[in-house]
Amino acid sequence: MLRTTRRLKFLFAGILIAFMSATLAVQADEKPSSLVVFGDSLSDPGNAWVLTGLQSRAPFSLVPDAAYAIGGHHFTNGKTWVEQLAHEFKSNAGPAFRFTGQDNYAVGGARARTVGTVDLEAQVLLHLGMQEGRADPDTLYIIMIGGNDVRDAMQVFPADPSGMQSGVILMSALDSVYQNISSLAHAGAKHFLIATAPDLALVPAVRALGAEVQYLANYFSNQFNNGLSYKLFMLKNQFDIDVTVLDLFAILHQAVATPEEYGFDVVDTACINPGVVARATCSDPNDYLFWDGIHPTRAGHGMIARHAQALLDAAGAEMY
Repeated sequence: MLRTTRRLKFLFAGILIAFMSATLAVQADEKPSSLVVFGDSLSDPGNAWVLTGLQSRAPFSLVPDAAYAIGGHHFTNGKTWVEQLAHEFKSNAGPAFRFTGQDNYAVGGARARTVGTVDLEAQVLLHLGMQEGRADPDTLYIIMIGGNDVRDAMQVFPADPSGMQSGVILMSALDSVYQNISSLAHAGAKHFLIATAPDLALVPAVRALGAEVQYLANYFSNQFNNGLSYKLFMLKNQFDIDVTVLDLFAILHQAVATPEEYGFDVVDTACINPGVVARATCSDPNDYLFWDGIHPTRAGHGMIARHAQALLDAAGAEMY
């Protein structure tokens, strides 16, 4: 989880001012021609590094505070799923905070709710500000966020076992997803790819905490996803939009249940070896589903990208 610093806030404010100044089925006659990305570390192409200048080096923590020097300042050992997907779109999914003309606003550590500096709302407002308040109806808008909100819900549970605080966190996150999709739709957006939260019970950092914590992680992940399904149902009835759902929860379960189908040998532990400098990573990351305690390897991201591409192909999106 990224630490929010005063320096990061001033950096983001400066960039924001500068930039502001400077489906379920996709209809055959309205195929998206490009993509714009909002999210957290699972989609971050290097924005967190641009904003903070921080990077993770050995000895590693199981859950990183910054992007890795390995792999081009991602929260994995290479390109994320959406960068791999963008290659098929022949679209730009590089860091929007680093280069003009890049359309990936995802930042490691971001929450759906208004917490920190570059939450979902901040990302969406930045994009709309750069586009003079208009969202391109021919663009596919991708949102993969919520995992950090689920983690926050888990972290407050021991202090409030009634679950009320956890519930407030999840509801706030879901309301933010709803409001930001609404903002994009009001601005003209038509096509969306929305990811569910992964089942955090399956990630190595949670596995290491035991069965009770895994149960809690599974419960809150499901609660978020059930709420997300309802919010998307409301949005599809309110707006003339197409929504394709990328079920990250199910994809992760499939990979863990049948790793051989995806080319993985290890799905329950991380490739990195926390706390050491020598041999700080596994010999072949492609054999591992997880790079660290919560993030997939580049190969794991590739699996997600293939699922996303198959969904969009089936929905009729133009991929080439």
